[in-house]
Amino acid sequence: MRSTLWAASVRHLLRRPAQLVLALTGLALGVATITAVDIATASASRAFELSLDAVSGPATNEITAGPSGLDEQLYASIAVREPMLSAVPLLEGYVAVGDEAFQLVGIDPLATANAAQSGGPQAQQPEAQQPALGIEALAGLDALKRWLTEPGAVVMAASTARRLGLSVGSHFEIVAGGRPLAAVVMGVDASGQPGREGLLLTDIAQAQEWLGAPGRLSGIELRVPEGAAGAAALARLRARLPPGVELEPVGRRSRTNLDMTRAFATNLHAMSLLALLVGLFLIYGAVSFAVLQRRRTFAVLRALGATRLDIVRLVMLEALVLGVAGALLGLGAGLALGRGLVALVSRTINDLYFVVAVNTVALPHGAFAVAVGAGVATALVAALLPAWEAARIEPQLGLKRSTLEARAAGLARALVLASALLALGSGAIVLTTSHSLTAGFVALFLLLLSVAGATPALLGASAHIAARLCHRSPIARLAFGAVGGSLSRTGVAVASLGLAIAAMIGVSVMVGSFRDSLHEWLLRTIRADLYVTVPGPGFGRPERRIEPAVLAALTSVPGVAHFTATRNAVVDSPRGPIPIAAVSFSKGMQTGVELIGERDGASTEAWGAFAHGAIFVSQPLAWRLDLNRGSSLTLETASGARSFEVAGLYRDYGNGRGGVLMDRGVYRRWWGDDGVSSVSLLLAPGVAPSEVVPRLHRAAAGRQVIFVGSNADILALSMSIFDRTFVITRVLYWLAAGVAAIGLMGSLLAWELERARELGVLRSLGLTPRGAAALIEAQTIFMGLVAFAAAVPAGLLAANLLITVVNRRAFGWQIDFHLERAQLANALALALAAAAAAGIYPAWRSARASITAHLREE
Repeated sequence: MRSTLWAASVRHLLRRPAQLVLALTGLALGVATITAVDIATASASRAFELSLDAVSGPATNEITAGPSGLDEQLYASIAVREPMLSAVPLLEGYVAVGDEAFQLVGIDPLATANAAQSGGPQAQQPEAQQPALGIEALAGLDALKRWLTEPGAVVMAASTARRLGLSVGSHFEIVAGGRPLAAVVMGVDASGQPGREGLLLTDIAQAQEWLGAPGRLSGIELRVPEGAAGAAALARLRARLPPGVELEPVGRRSRTNLDMTRAFATNLHAMSLLALLVGLFLIYGAVSFAVLQRRRTFAVLRALGATRLDIVRLVMLEALVLGVAGALLGLGAGLALGRGLVALVSRTINDLYFVVAVNTVALPHGAFAVAVGAGVATALVAALLPAWEAARIEPQLGLKRSTLEARAAGLARALVLASALLALGSGAIVLTTSHSLTAGFVALFLLLLSVAGATPALLGASAHIAARLCHRSPIARLAFGAVGGSLSRTGVAVASLGLAIAAMIGVSVMVGSFRDSLHEWLLRTIRADLYVTVPGPGFGRPERRIEPAVLAALTSVPGVAHFTATRNAVVDSPRGPIPIAAVSFSKGMQTGVELIGERDGASTEAWGAFAHGAIFVSQPLAWRLDLNRGSSLTLETASGARSFEVAGLYRDYGNGRGGVLMDRGVYRRWWGDDGVSSVSLLLAPGVAPSEVVPRLHRAAAGRQVIFVGSNADILALSMSIFDRTFVITRVLYWLAAGVAAIGLMGSLLAWELERARELGVLRSLGLTPRGAAALIEAQTIFMGLVAFAAAVPAGLLAANLLITVVNRRAFGWQIDFHLERAQLANALALALAAAAAAGIYPAWRSARASITAHLREE
């Protein structure tokens, strides 16, 4: 009997190749999306970690300070007093070569070589055997002499030199802090060590000159030996460190920055799971159709002695094979798709978080196992209900189609109750949780599942109403009656399409609302006529500052009436790095800061406190750190930790990390940094920006490269960055919609095969081939309309959930709800296009088949 069961299974699958391919494609797309997102996020994270490891090498601890960095005399003191700690001075900054951003690292080759040869017991560890950073390219006294004496000498990875078209001895130009500088390739690093492709190495004195930091260091790396002696040396050093200087494990601050991308990565993974969720319905449809098509076969097998357990095993084994095959196909597609998503993800991270050069694609093996497991589990879960239905087939009822449809209609009614319970569960999760992003996504998925649960009943009711309204047309009544009377085939397909359309509406409304909120915020915030900054990568980098002489020249240009100077920096705190915008406001510019929940009197009081040393905290940071007006925030200043009172919260969409707004005089007093990152210019009445821009460029010519943008330019640039950020989101929800369209196509194909005899009767009664094709297309478009009708309310609720719960918990943004007709029109167009496209092949097949073939009994 078992061999008979397997033979019947193989024969059925081979006789339905199109249906099998569609099911495999849908599942493969879901797995491919998960794999691609894992590859993209893992590649960006791995590139950043490798760059950290390439700089720190075998170091165990690092000494850092605020935006002004460390006095280099501290290194000399440590080297003399604690030689056991193998201190290495570093100065880091970002520079540009053409359109590419690089991390410039100034090193002392003698200190680096000494650290590589010392370190006590740790010298025997494998990582200590790797060449010290940059040293392998400086073999010999001549190379070391050139390194120390030749102006502009740098070392870069051999692969980087090839990509830039450079070789040893080549001269090229770098831009650091807006200043074009001459450099020469003194050597190339041919070690092939990962993480070095984005680094340019130079002598520390040269780096100090290029980055405008004479006598300063960005950090001191320490290699602490194991044991009591190393711990004692570290304790002695910690006790002698001046205020404002931090001693911490190597890479902690940088890896905290990497943690900031977790919410972004979580959003991407949630969108990829959405594609797999739609795939679950597709697999359910494929397996259930396979069960329905073989109901007679199962009835005969039951009559011949097959048990219910034998039938369940057969169906589940088919699902397992389908899941494994689809998952393996999805891995291959995910590798290809992931390479494309790497560029989108890394560009978004560069725009919002930190600069990272992703030159290689990371292949996370554990993630592959998760993707395959998710695909197989999806197939098995989707097959549970069809397997149970197959096991319930009795020999005497297996031939009765009416019994199956009666069960499907009853199940559709039961699913309405399940849909209501899912929606209530979604609301309960939202109300009982406050900050959990995972709970927010669970609530979102429950809401989307409630759409799928209610759609079959809506389809049946809509088809019944449409048939009654079309009582004068027998063909139309028959067409709509067939849709409503075949819920076992059509219900699941329309449910999956409705789920995908609801997700599309929710995401598109959320993105549109975010975009409109950002646009309105920018219009309120951008108050100046012109904005001047130094081009270059990296937010809050100390090297991105306008030179004092250039600033004086810019603000003295004829036509400039007032200016506001801003210093962007990132400072340490007990709760991680905090971005700061230190501003000296000019007349009328304070109105660009939108304080949350402040009345006029309270606003005046808040600004008074701000002028006397209090701070304003952006909504994202306030949400992340649970801050409110009247709270305090401790920051590490140049003279030690200091608590600042929070005078108010302000709306900000600059980044998901949030930040602090501080008076520039207060910042200068506590951090000793008088730099200016950008300046906003108010022009005199009657002076056009087009007149002043050339004067500004002439004022800075020969001294520093500046970027000058009008308020319209800044608005356009900000919106373009926003649009780039959400490109990947749109890609993912279009993939989910594609999976649903494929599922609908497979469902319609199976349905057309099932009702071949019915179409044959209609053809024999005079229905033309074109009429048969039109009949099928009309039915599919009707199903698309029902899917859209079910998706609209759920999509709007999903959008509200995304705006008020998911994005709020992920980033802390307060987004206003904006709905545009175009968003619903696009969803309607997608629903109709997916339905129409899904019906093309079944309509063509039906129109081509002969009447005899349609009427032939199997």
